[in-house]
Amino acid sequence: MATLQNIRNRAGFLVAVIGIAMLAFILGDLLTSGTTIFNKARDKAFEVNGEVISTQDYFDRVTEWENFQKMVSGENSLDENATSQIRELVYQQMVREKILDAQAKKLGLTVSKEELNDLVHGETISPLLQQLPLFVNPETGIYDRNALMNFLNTINQPTQSFKPEEQELVEQYKSVWLFIENLIKYQRLEEKFGALLSGAVMANDIEAKTYFDHSQTNADLTYTVQNYYTIPDSAVTVSNEEIKAFYDKHKKDFKLAVPVAKLTYFVREITPSDADFAEVEKQANEAAEKLRQAQNPAPVVADYSDTPYRDVFVASNLLTPSQLSFASTAAISDVYGPVREGDSYQIYKLIDKTVAPDSVHLRLIVVPDPSALGQDSTVTHFMDSIYNEIQGGKSFEEVANSLNPRSNGGDAGWAREIDLTQLGKEFIQRAFSSPIGIPQKISVPGQQIIMQVEERTQPVTKYKLAIINMPVVVSEKTANNVDNELNQFVSNPEVSKKFNELATEKGYSVVPNYTATATDYMIAQIPNSRQIINWALNEKTKGTVKKFDLTNLRVIARLDEVIPAGITPLSEVSASIRSLLVRDKKAQKIITDLKAKNLTGLDEYASAMNSRVDTVKFVNFNTQNISGLGFEPVLNAFSAYAPLNKVMEPTKGNMGVFVVRIDNRTRSNESFDVKATKATLMNNNSYRLQMQSMEVLKDKLKVKDNRYRFY
Repeated sequence: MATLQNIRNRAGFLVAVIGIAMLAFILGDLLTSGTTIFNKARDKAFEVNGEVISTQDYFDRVTEWENFQKMVSGENSLDENATSQIRELVYQQMVREKILDAQAKKLGLTVSKEELNDLVHGETISPLLQQLPLFVNPETGIYDRNALMNFLNTINQPTQSFKPEEQELVEQYKSVWLFIENLIKYQRLEEKFGALLSGAVMANDIEAKTYFDHSQTNADLTYTVQNYYTIPDSAVTVSNEEIKAFYDKHKKDFKLAVPVAKLTYFVREITPSDADFAEVEKQANEAAEKLRQAQNPAPVVADYSDTPYRDVFVASNLLTPSQLSFASTAAISDVYGPVREGDSYQIYKLIDKTVAPDSVHLRLIVVPDPSALGQDSTVTHFMDSIYNEIQGGKSFEEVANSLNPRSNGGDAGWAREIDLTQLGKEFIQRAFSSPIGIPQKISVPGQQIIMQVEERTQPVTKYKLAIINMPVVVSEKTANNVDNELNQFVSNPEVSKKFNELATEKGYSVVPNYTATATDYMIAQIPNSRQIINWALNEKTKGTVKKFDLTNLRVIARLDEVIPAGITPLSEVSASIRSLLVRDKKAQKIITDLKAKNLTGLDEYASAMNSRVDTVKFVNFNTQNISGLGFEPVLNAFSAYAPLNKVMEPTKGNMGVFVVRIDNRTRSNESFDVKATKATLMNNNSYRLQMQSMEVLKDKLKVKDNRYRFY
């Protein structure tokens, strides 16, 4: 009773405790949910038209592309450059898909199942399928429908009919096929969208005739030019007001699609120290002495070298210059080294030398060793019967093809001793000493072989060398010393403000004002440096300095500034605007000075411009790149419209001020075909419209790339 009453007396306290516990539970749940909601709000790889594509969806597609690339290329892994390119390709593809989906819905464009089936099985095969190595005949290099059918038949079979390891491969093929189908669908949808756009812009007869005339009329020009660099920048004045006015007028030209980080950095390469070289040199001296005393060099080479000993003769063309120089003059058992060559120590011992063919041309019939098959007598009898057939007069080629029609008569091609190492010493000796055209039975571990020598090269001097290669690598102590030195640099309280001065004092070569965009793969061709860009774009504090540990490099970087996506601030483009305005003012000055001299002939102009008279031929209105001058639209205009044999007034060009005379115009005899010319114009318009439309739609649909936040 006392206990019960005690509980009753404390009931209020217990209720309070339970209430607090429940409140904590509820709040905890809310906080957890809030964190999840918050994380979802942040989990935006990119956005298109308000639709968020999560990092999970994005990286799932990246994985699909990587698997596809591995299958097509036959590679098991991809390097950093390939992975970076795939990431960008996936982003562009997914953005295009979202844009096309939005436009197709408005326009009523679709790709039906029947249409997709026709692109795969019909008469008009998708160009994408025709280009994939999976479905190309390796012998002809041409699309092979049978290869596609075999692929589809394989993935459509019930997986139960395959072995477990085959089932996994088939599932992978199915995934790749769904990926390919998706690409085919959107390629077709984009073709329809492009056709619709192209149909909205027509070429009329007058436009076609003008284009044709311009393309058929070529002019020969004589000109002189004064380059802008011949006048110092100080000769003209550009005010800040003029720069601001230009910026305000052309703001749309300074738009950034993604953020940009500005960095100052230096690179410290991790290389072996003198102590590292001394340690390896000590070991190399031990190795040289042991190699000198050894009757069998193989164990010594195995203990000290990063490459194994090969008990074979090699011709001089397989030796390095230092190896050949030693071997050609040394006596048997002589030892060379240790000698430092680059970042390694080399030791050679001449084991033997001979004069013999460098290579042999072999035919082979190979059967697994009878003991491995558990049928010794059967396999032995089989090999004997084959051998007897060849001995009895049948050609080696005929017998080999009867056993395997794809064996090419058992032709194994040409081989050197070093190529046959894994088959053993006896095989090599028989291959290089057996009579030509006489079959030989040879047993090697795991295999029974019938071999026939077809021919040999002429005898040459060959050497058998024991080679010890001892690379000097960076020791842990050396790497730690470098890291400690750099950690002290980073921890200096003044490092943010005096980065350049402190780095220069230490002898580091500083790269200032480096600009990296959110889509750059790396910094200045430094491998694995994408992480630096990612850090810079996500770092909140300007002036932050950080050390990055790369494979054999250390990079110390300071974040100078992050420029967000959108219109670039005037401060960032002021210098480029000034250069542009300086060029324009130089052009004005040159033209004004020349006109004041009342010159008439090209020679007079060339003298006044400290230049020379030159010529260029076959220029028309449509010429994109003029020989020796590049892109100069003013010369295109003169070629089409300037009067003949008249020196034109000085005119501003891209590289300088030109004075031009048209000496001659010639026209081709090709007749005007209005339909063909219109088709050419429509094709040009179609390509341009498709390229430009996507950029316009990206802007209109407010595509926002946030990937730099995640990798």
